[in-house]
Amino acid sequence: MGGSFNPAHAGHRHIALHAIDQLKLDCVWWLVSPQNPLKPDAGMAPLAARLASARAVAGRGAIRVTDIETALATRYTVETVRALQRRVPHARFVWLMGADNLAQFAAWRAWPDLFRSLPIAVFDRPTYSSRALFSLAARRFDRFRRRADRVGGLADEAPPAWVFVRCSLHRESATRIRATGAWPARFVQLEAGQGSAK
Repeated sequence: MGGSFNPAHAGHRHIALHAIDQLKLDCVWWLVSPQNPLKPDAGMAPLAARLASARAVAGRGAIRVTDIETALATRYTVETVRALQRRVPHARFVWLMGADNLAQFAAWRAWPDLFRSLPIAVFDRPTYSSRALFSLAARRFDRFRRRADRVGGLADEAPPAWVFVRCSLHRESATRIRATGAWPARFVQLEAGQGSAK
C-alpha cells in the first residue's frame, strides 16, 4: 500500500486492517513515497516526518512502515513492484489502493503493466466509487475483476486480477488534517529529535 502519507491517519489503518482480515494477508507494508510524481513538492512534509506519522498510526502488529523506495531508488510504483518481486520472489504481493487512486490510475506510469504484475485490491472511499468503477483502468481490465466473495483468495490469483472491496467507510483524510494547520509540526519536531510522536 503506497502513498505520500502526508500525514498517515486512521483511514489508512482502517483499510490496512480490513485488507489483512478480508484478503487473508500476513501483513501490509506501507510504502511511504519519497515524493509522489503526481503530487507537487509544495505542501509535502519531509519524508522523516511522514514516516514518523505512519509509524505512530500503524502501531504494533501486522502493518509495517517502510521507505524502501529510497533504498531501491525507484520513483514509480511499477518500478517498485518489479524490484520487490525480484528481491522477494517467494512472496505473493497484492497491491492495495483506495478508489480515489483507481479513478486516476491511467495517469500512473505503465499502469497496464502494473495490472499485469500482481493482483490489486481497490478499497471503497467516500465519493469515489462511481468515478473509480467507470474509470479507464476499470473498464480496460473489467473482465479480470473478481467477485467480492472471492477476495480471500486474491493473493493466489494470477494477474491480471483485481477486486473492488466495499467496507465501512472511514471519513478521515490527509487533506482535512492538513487544512487544520496542525500537520506536520509535531512530527517535524520528532524528526529533529525533540520528543515522541505518541
